[in-house]
Amino acid sequence: MTIIELNAQSWHSREDFYSALLAALGAPKSHGRNLNALIDSMVWGGMNAVEPPYKIRVLGTENLSEDIRAEIDVVKQALANARAERRASGGPDVEIGLEITS
Repeated sequence: MTIIELNAQSWHSREDFYSALLAALGAPKSHGRNLNALIDSMVWGGMNAVEPPYKIRVLGTENLSEDIRAEIDVVKQALANARAERRASGGPDVEIGLEITS
């Protein structure tokens, strides 16, 4: 499994999170910077240069604002839910994960 590490030490906004994540995934410039677009490209696929299986590790989170940390948590839960929905609809699982480390 591919491990994608994102360094959050210089993030000051949710936009910084999305910019780092989309760049690491090789997303096209036209990729939306919101939760629904992220789920579409990561769970349903066919858009990013990097395809599953992969795990995203967010490092250097000690000084992140609660706002950014909450957004990462929302994305993490939404990806897990979308994977479950994909399996429930008869589609194959996609091995993707998101974790926050210090």
